[in-house]
Amino acid sequence: MLSTPKPFTSLLPSTTHRPRSAFFGPAASLTLIRDQLTLPTWLSIGALLQGLLFLVIGRLALAPAFLYLCYNALKTYAMATGWIKNTYMDGVVKGKYSAQFPDETGDFKDGKPSSQDVVVLLIGMRVNHPLGILAPGLKDFGGFFQDMTKDLDKHGEEFGYLGMTSWINTSQRETKSELLNVAYFRSTEGLHKFAMSEYHMTGWNWWNKHTKQYPHLSIYHEIYHAPAGHWENIYVNSHISNFASTAHKMVDQETGEEKWASPVVDASKASLRSMKARMGRGED
Repeated sequence: MLSTPKPFTSLLPSTTHRPRSAFFGPAASLTLIRDQLTLPTWLSIGALLQGLLFLVIGRLALAPAFLYLCYNALKTYAMATGWIKNTYMDGVVKGKYSAQFPDETGDFKDGKPSSQDVVVLLIGMRVNHPLGILAPGLKDFGGFFQDMTKDLDKHGEEFGYLGMTSWINTSQRETKSELLNVAYFRSTEGLHKFAMSEYHMTGWNWWNKHTKQYPHLSIYHEIYHAPAGHWENIYVNSHISNFASTAHKMVDQETGEEKWASPVVDASKASLRSMKARMGRGED
């Protein structure tokens, strides 16, 4: 006789407002700027500024760099030895966790993993121009993508949109790297509805009008549809990212208030301990 699945244990509280997509992370702009120049170029800029400062104030010009390096060395040592808080652990969920679909109340009472379909959209771009983010056309192009992501956050329920993360390809070239965005939807129908909406078509029409004018701008997308029972995930001592960063609309049963539930659940138990179990195909 099959045993009744036990409810999953949620690890993160719900929120009263939909969280912004992880695409809008706090380090996004700085990381993009840093990627525009090679390491030797950044070092040369620093050397030039240091030289100019030396011409103005003499040997005191060494003080800012020396003090900055000393500060960071001491801070690193203090963190590594436990004297001060390790801020790199901020946002890390210790132990094993998985990301599963909550029900309409934000709970995981049925204890069924991989319970719904997931559609994954990979959409990326690269600038093949020496000016990088200053290349012709990129300001408009990038603006359209930012606006589309904001619209998805604002109208997510209409399209079954769950969330998006952003990544940089570090393996192909030293600078002006390819950008990849990974978005999650509930269905291909919802994704197609968004593709046909004004939020997407405005940028798409601009692209079709200017694609020959800006051949240095590359874009692409891939779409994957994983039916229920055909996907799984596991995170260990990890920050919240990828499908774990998605947001799911729910209704508080006590107050009737609309909230947003996190999909993060404890994966230390047998029901989520193996790949087969996380795909709802029984425990190993």
